[in-house]
Amino acid sequence: MKNNILILIFLILVLSSLSFSKAFAETDLSTLNVTGSGQSNAKPDQASLSIGVITKGKTASEAASLNAASAQKLIDALTRLGIADKDVQTSNISITPLYKAALPADEIDNKIIGYQATNEIQATIHMIGDVGKIVDTVVFTGNYTIHGVNFSLEKSDDFQSDALKKAVSDAKRKADIVASAAGKTITGVKNISIGGSIMPFGKAEFAGAQAQDFSTPILPGELTVSESVSVEYILDNK
Repeated sequence: MKNNILILIFLILVLSSLSFSKAFAETDLSTLNVTGSGQSNAKPDQASLSIGVITKGKTASEAASLNAASAQKLIDALTRLGIADKDVQTSNISITPLYKAALPADEIDNKIIGYQATNEIQATIHMIGDVGKIVDTVVFTGNYTIHGVNFSLEKSDDFQSDALKKAVSDAKRKADIVASAAGKTITGVKNISIGGSIMPFGKAEFAGAQAQDFSTPILPGELTVSESVSVEYILDNK
């Protein structure tokens, strides 16, 4: 029994010594921290069209009713253009009173002369080449305001992967330069973390646009997906 206890104590001491040696070796590592960045250019594959619907009426209910009819007319037009119901949504619905202008300027007149109803409709367009035609149709359909067109990426995984690979290569390139200048050699990687993605969007402004403003096709151009990584490299201790 006594011998078994001595053997157990010996094994504990050996394992403790090995753990201490490993911890000491890890804390004694020479490391180099580097940040790398990468970018991948892509053509947008979807657009978001923001459309304002504004109507006026003598009463709040009349303004709201006219707005609902105008919004439905717009939604029907978007549907005929091939935009699915799930890609059309309304937001920022509001009704505000309209006041009689004060005459003279220093006279206050709070008399309500009517109401204005506003509604924002967002349409997601997957047929990127049809954006110009859709905008034309919207402004010819009724008294609508095009607030803007945002271009973005629906399928971005491949471009993110490409940007990440470039970011890692950029970090390694920088680390090799610094290590070589310091007379060191990179022997491994201790830690690596992703700094975050920057998902871009392109925007075309059309505030208060009229139909004749759209004689020129809308060109989305290219978007740039950006990624960054932080890498801690292990250096030789020579």
